[in-house]
Amino acid sequence: MPHRILLAAGVGVFLLAGAPARADDPPNGDAANGQRVFLADGCYQCHGTVGQGGRYNGPVPRINRTELPFDGFIGLLRAPPNDMPPYTAAVLTDKEAADVYAYLHSLPEPKAAKDIPILNH
Repeated sequence: MPHRILLAAGVGVFLLAGAPARADDPPNGDAANGQRVFLADGCYQCHGTVGQGGRYNGPVPRINRTELPFDGFIGLLRAPPNDMPPYTAAVLTDKEAADVYAYLHSLPEPKAAKDIPILNH
């Protein structure tokens, strides 16, 4: 009988705490602060003001609505493979990185080329 009570109490605590966060779930971030950080730290200079990508010493990837999981995103910030400077935790905290990630995911989907009038003349 005591084991049943202990088991029931353990299940109750688990249910009250909610399901554990999965490792690939993005952290909660503040998109408004992320936009501020994105602009203040110069990310926009290569990636564009809304993460649309561009050209700077070669093609710069589009990062708005990135499909990278947060762990991959922060990994590229900390140790980028190309000309991008590293954004170490001393330069950009994990919280600020989460905010930038939230900002990039808050942006609208890019329009299809057929929906951009200047491209359809």
